[in-house]
Amino acid sequence: MERTQDRSLVPTSLFAALLGMVLVAFSSNAEPPASVPSPDAGVTPATTVKRRSDVWCEGLPPERCGEFPEHCIRLTYCDGQPFCASRMNRPRDRQCGSVSVYGLGEPCCPGLVSRCGELTPDDTCKPQRDPMDMPSCLACGDGVCDVFEQRCNCPEDCAVTAKRPGVRYRGSEPEGPSGHRSTDGVTRPGQCLDVLEKPDAVRHCLRQWVQALLGRRSSKELRQAVDIAPFTRFDLDLLECLDEDEDRGPFGDRSRRELCLDALQQRTKDARLRKVLGP
Repeated sequence: MERTQDRSLVPTSLFAALLGMVLVAFSSNAEPPASVPSPDAGVTPATTVKRRSDVWCEGLPPERCGEFPEHCIRLTYCDGQPFCASRMNRPRDRQCGSVSVYGLGEPCCPGLVSRCGELTPDDTCKPQRDPMDMPSCLACGDGVCDVFEQRCNCPEDCAVTAKRPGVRYRGSEPEGPSGHRSTDGVTRPGQCLDVLEKPDAVRHCLRQWVQALLGRRSSKELRQAVDIAPFTRFDLDLLECLDEDEDRGPFGDRSRRELCLDALQQRTKDARLRKVLGP
C-alpha cells in the first residue's frame, strides 16, 4: 500500500526559502525610514522639541519660555518669582488684562493695577493666599471697593483711614442675588427673616444679599460702610450673630450663636428672632 506524506511536515529549507521571499517583498513595498539628522546637520535639540505639540512648559526655565510662544507663557508669582506655564486658553493677541484677570503674561490695562494680598478669616492681611498665588488686575484708586477688592490688596479704596472714615462698597449684582434657591421670594434683605424659618437658611440668604449688593463675604467689613442700604443695622447684627459658632460647650452650655441672638432679641424686642433661637 502506498503511504501518504504528512503535509504538516514542511522541510526546514523550504520554509526558510518562503520566509525569505516574503521579507524581500515586504521590504520593497515599505516606505524608507525617516532619516535621523546627524549632529552636523545643524538641528539642535531645542529645534527638535519646538516642533512638538506636547512641550512641557512647566519644566522649562523662565528664560526659555519665549522659545515656544505657541505653547508657553512666562508668568510671575506674587512674591516676584517668574516661572514658565502652559498657555492653555490664554489668547496670544491680548494686549492687556482687564479687571479681575488673574495670572497675566501682559500688563494690566490702563487705569488698572496688578496686586496681591489676601484678607484672612480672622480679619488680618497676608501677602498671598499660597505660594502659587499670582497677581490680578484691579481698579484700585477709583474710590469704590468692588467685589474683587479688599483692604489687603486695595487699601486706597477699601481701608479706613483718618481722611476716609468710611468705605463705599459695590457688588456685582445691584438688583439682588439671582439663581439662588435660598433667596427665592425674597425681594430685599430684611425679608430673609420673614420668609425663612431655619437659622442657617436665614444666614445663607443674608450672605447672598451682602455678596450681591456690596461684594462682601464678611458682615464685619460692613461696619465700615458709608452706605449699607437696603440693609438695616438690624440685618447686619443678625448676620453677625448667625455667623457665630453654633456648637455648644462640653457641659451643654449655650453656643455663642444662641447667646448673641438672645442678646439681640433682648435689645430689639423683635419677636421674629424666636424662630431662630429655637426651643
